[in-house]
Amino acid sequence: MEIWRLFYSIAATMEFLMWGVYFAFTRRYVGVELGGGIQAVLFLTGLEWLYMLFAAVAGKLARLLGEKKLVLIGSLGFLPLATSAFVRNPYLISLVLSLTSLAWSFSWPAIMSSVFMTAKERFGRAYSLFTIGTGFGWSIGSFIMGFIYLAGGPKAVLLLCSVLYLLSYLLFYFFFPVGEVSSEEYRSEFRISQLGGLKYVFIAYSLLVFCREAYFSVVPIKLSAEISRLFPEESVGFHYIVYGIVYGGLTAFLSVPVRLLAGALVDRYDPRTILKLSLASYIALYWVFTLTEGLIPILVWQVPLYPVVDTAINVAIAKNSTDESRTHALGVGLAFSALGGLFVLPLSAYPHIDLFSVGTLITAVGVVSLAILGYGKSKALR
Repeated sequence: MEIWRLFYSIAATMEFLMWGVYFAFTRRYVGVELGGGIQAVLFLTGLEWLYMLFAAVAGKLARLLGEKKLVLIGSLGFLPLATSAFVRNPYLISLVLSLTSLAWSFSWPAIMSSVFMTAKERFGRAYSLFTIGTGFGWSIGSFIMGFIYLAGGPKAVLLLCSVLYLLSYLLFYFFFPVGEVSSEEYRSEFRISQLGGLKYVFIAYSLLVFCREAYFSVVPIKLSAEISRLFPEESVGFHYIVYGIVYGGLTAFLSVPVRLLAGALVDRYDPRTILKLSLASYIALYWVFTLTEGLIPILVWQVPLYPVVDTAINVAIAKNSTDESRTHALGVGLAFSALGGLFVLPLSAYPHIDLFSVGTLITAVGVVSLAILGYGKSKALR
């Protein structure tokens, strides 16, 4: 393995350790401890995706600044994380936390584009090796979140996230491959029309992200309720520890072999088929998760679908773009995913939101997404 790929894998593992802490903590903290409920979690989720729309301009910025400088800009995401440690209002802290997504959205397409360099068409293998440690990172982050909270409270958790984020981006920056596509090497402006039938994948993926994020937004409240039901006499600190383990610690650990399998599958089969199977699974799992109690929803939540979808969409984009246009293409794909995440924002304003209404919406949108994927594949075969 090239030395820069090794350090990129280390950086990705460190960053996902941070995200493991971040997501396991912030959803329960905002929704339960700060009293924001499902509405506040949906508000935070929607804002995070709103700022990710800026990924659409990552390619233009790469033309002006070069991709390595975009990574340096992305490192500024540590600032909102540090600031949020001193905010207690559930909606205000959501505004602050979501700014991390803005910095991230500028830089992540450039980081992924560099990963696919010299992949020699084995994009699934290159991406799975880059992300192989992310499951371990997320798992460890989710496991330790509760212990950090118990030792130092919310400030300790958020400040640790800030430090881990900054360190991971410094590694990305200093080990950015020498062979980056610089501004002088961009030969033409990327247009979505260059992707042909993949535009249907983008639209369907946007709807899939909505289904996934709507599902993920109800999970913290549901999991917290089941943990409280199973351990009614235990302290809040104990509940945070158990919550961190079941929220991300176990499922992320399971995602490690799944990522390797997904990388092999998308190199061999059409990534659109993998996306369709994943979407159908999200719909089915949502209803099992929400309509059961006790250990069953906790076990259902452990099914690692996210790494499959993540690998399938990024490899699909990599296969349908060139080295010169890949940062543009990945940025556009990320922007489409942001649209899907952004669609959950209006739900936060609905005062009577419940698990059944969210599930009905997920099912309807999921069916439309499946139809679009099928239509796009039929167009490609003509």
